[in-house]
Amino acid sequence: MAKIVVFGASGKAGREIAAVAESRGHEVTRIGRDPGVRAAAEVAAGHDVAVSAVADLSRDATGFYTEAARALVASGAGRIIVVGIYTLMETSPGVRVIDDPDFPDEHKPFCLGHAAGVDVLAESDADWLVMSPAGMFGGAPTGTYRLSAVNPADELSYEDFALAVVDEIDRPAHRRTQIGIASA
Repeated sequence: MAKIVVFGASGKAGREIAAVAESRGHEVTRIGRDPGVRAAAEVAAGHDVAVSAVADLSRDATGFYTEAARALVASGAGRIIVVGIYTLMETSPGVRVIDDPDFPDEHKPFCLGHAAGVDVLAESDADWLVMSPAGMFGGAPTGTYRLSAVNPADELSYEDFALAVVDEIDRPAHRRTQIGIASA
């Protein structure tokens, strides 16, 4: 079984991911709030997998997500899985949801902050994966999920998302990319 640290384990996604991992016999360290960048690297050290389901809306998104990604890379955790956002998924090759001219300007800083964190991962040698809802979090759990292209109409329960994340931990099938998940 894997030794997993879940950052953001007090939030909806993180709490569900930690619970599913524990139910499968993994050793899980739950971190509820951002322990600070230096502390995050220390906490994640020695873990097989570091899951990041964090946000700090009081900080500049680019600064926060790049610092968080650098700390996870520096920790040496065997694998990094980040809970992402569908607005960074491509609607066609090289065109993301956020690139649409009608995308609301007020949401861009948060989305671009996430993108900056992904860039840090992409520039590293780390084994990383960004897993995103293909649409919006919501809906009732189905007990299953599917990989999906971006579709804002798709729903994904936190419970089904947690199954997808822990399945990826148990049987890694995607590396150094972003994938979309929807409830089936």
